[in-house]
Amino acid sequence: MAQPRIPFRRLATLTTLAALPPTIVLGVLALMSRLDWHVAVGSVAISILMLGWMVRRGLGDVYRILEFSETLARDGEGDLPAQDMSGLFPEFTEAVTRLQQAWGRDRGLLDARANSAETILESLPQPLVLLNENRQIVRATAGANQLFGDTAVGRDFSSLIRAPKILESIDNVLAGAGDQLVEFDIEFPSVRSINAQIQRLSAPAADGSVLVITLFDVTEIKMVQKMRTDFVANASHELRTPLSVLSGSIKTLQGPARGDPEGQTKFLNMMEQHTTRMTRLIDDLLSLSRIELSAGMVPEGTVDLYAVLSNIVVMLEVPAGRRNVTIELQPGLGIRHITGDEVEISQLFQNLLDNAVKYSNENTTVSIGLRETVRPVSAGRDKEVEYLEVSVSDEGAGIPAEHIPRLTERFYRVDTARSREMGGTGLGLAIVKHIVGRHRGILDIQSVEGQGTTFTVFLPVSSEKTA
Repeated sequence: MAQPRIPFRRLATLTTLAALPPTIVLGVLALMSRLDWHVAVGSVAISILMLGWMVRRGLGDVYRILEFSETLARDGEGDLPAQDMSGLFPEFTEAVTRLQQAWGRDRGLLDARANSAETILESLPQPLVLLNENRQIVRATAGANQLFGDTAVGRDFSSLIRAPKILESIDNVLAGAGDQLVEFDIEFPSVRSINAQIQRLSAPAADGSVLVITLFDVTEIKMVQKMRTDFVANASHELRTPLSVLSGSIKTLQGPARGDPEGQTKFLNMMEQHTTRMTRLIDDLLSLSRIELSAGMVPEGTVDLYAVLSNIVVMLEVPAGRRNVTIELQPGLGIRHITGDEVEISQLFQNLLDNAVKYSNENTTVSIGLRETVRPVSAGRDKEVEYLEVSVSDEGAGIPAEHIPRLTERFYRVDTARSREMGGTGLGLAIVKHIVGRHRGILDIQSVEGQGTTFTVFLPVSSEKTA
């Protein structure tokens, strides 16, 4: 057993104090001639040696306990040392054992709480960054790393975000200003709009953190706000044009064309055309609004899609015939029904086929293909989900690649003048996208300039088959 280092002065002092009573007794006995001086001196020497040995062993126990306590406080764990005098002081040994057990329980509880706090912190949906007084990153949550990329500890926050607004706000809070809320944009790794709440901790943390920055990604919110603003502006513009024509035509009929039958016929035809256009626009707006309101409710009906497509083909025979466009529908023998809303499904494919007929070149063919598939390519869905794949292909001029991602936006047109000339409202493909989304389907658009465009819709099938 290793002996701890014991200061000699302390050992000598305690030994002297312990040997003093027997030394006095032996001295008195020697003075009273009851004990020989040689015997007295020898007895004193022996008692000092024995007491010194016992004191040293007792102090060794004490110093070992002190070293154990320091190790426990520093490392949180340690082995209880053996004690030479444990038999004489069992209560002391038991007290030290209880101390070790209590410390172990407390340490385990602290570790559990720390792990729980760490888990909660990493699970927060909002990215968090902790800074010290020097504006250096002390730590960053997984959300912050995902948003900004590398957020290595020790880096200055300005190396992470160079937006002057937030850097100025951080400096203000460090200088003693109150909590601040600031909005800024970042461009890497992607363009995002961020709201940052900067708060000073009531006291510095053990790791040196003094500021906590909570980040809120408001990119999607701002995009939705912009879409709403653009939607109102576009809808107002789309309605303003026919209303202006109607207003001008009425004034002309009341004035210069009052006695002109030919002029009256011309302006009445214009009024009819723009009234029809405005009615179609309002109908599409109402339809889009109705579909959006029911977006969270999955349709539960069963639709014979082949029958729906057949009816639409018959309806479009006349307008297709005017342009010598042939509509070919692939035979649907054995094709299963789909789960959906028949009215919306009919509207979906009527929009797609109407566009195909309008934008296909004359003397060409619009093809409708049907097949069952387990999983569309890159759909990101479970393999066991079965779909009915419906493709509508035209032989038109095609769509430039840069326009395809925006085709389903409200009022987005590749060729505005041509779309209006053909009676389009700019809402047809937006309606298609929302109907497909409500039916938990997938819409894919492929186009080659000079060759044509193919719209492919994947819709979940039901268990029923056509007769």
